[in-house]
Amino acid sequence: MKKLISILAFIYIVQISNGQDSIRHFEFGSTLITINSFNTNYYIAPDKPSVEFINGVFFRFTKKRFGLRIHASYTDNSNTYASPVGMADGVSGDINNKDLRIGVGGQFSIIKRKEWFYTFLDLSYRNVFSTGHYYGGFGGANDRFSSTANGVDAYLGLGFKIKTFKNVFLSPEVGYFISNKFVSKTTTHMTFGQSTKYNYNETDIHPALKLHLTVKF
Repeated sequence: MKKLISILAFIYIVQISNGQDSIRHFEFGSTLITINSFNTNYYIAPDKPSVEFINGVFFRFTKKRFGLRIHASYTDNSNTYASPVGMADGVSGDINNKDLRIGVGGQFSIIKRKEWFYTFLDLSYRNVFSTGHYYGGFGGANDRFSSTANGVDAYLGLGFKIKTFKNVFLSPEVGYFISNKFVSKTTTHMTFGQSTKYNYNETDIHPALKLHLTVKF
């Protein structure tokens, strides 16, 4: 009899827990890791680091198979770059980027009544302010530069929602970043002081991985 009561009590607690979890639609947390590339050597000035750690906040509202996502991040990162060894017109330099992103997106559970496997699309406004130096080349460049870029990022892919503890979830995501920016850039020769301004459009497409940690409430 005691065993039966214990089993019934356990089933009751589980049902209550599941019932409480079913009415929790909101999640808030952080983007723990963003992997933009596995490269450690850069041949041109990168606008983002290979790996970003705990640099953003992440909010998600889900109901049935649909979800609304809101995210924001900021990164202050520095890197050096150099052309491949032996390149005749080789250049080198360094760059610092202050990178702000804020956006909204949506997701859809692929399996009916199961939210652990989903597809998503995030759209972000992005502002990047960069400063650095540029050396070498046939012209013997010896320049410092600064640039401001404004544009839109899209992140499209698949995600998995994994429950770790009660109301605590990990969401690894894999997909593609598609970025389009309008760049205003000024270069100044460090010896003669002559400045040149450029305006151009820049597009980038690359695979990326993300890991979110959220608490459901």
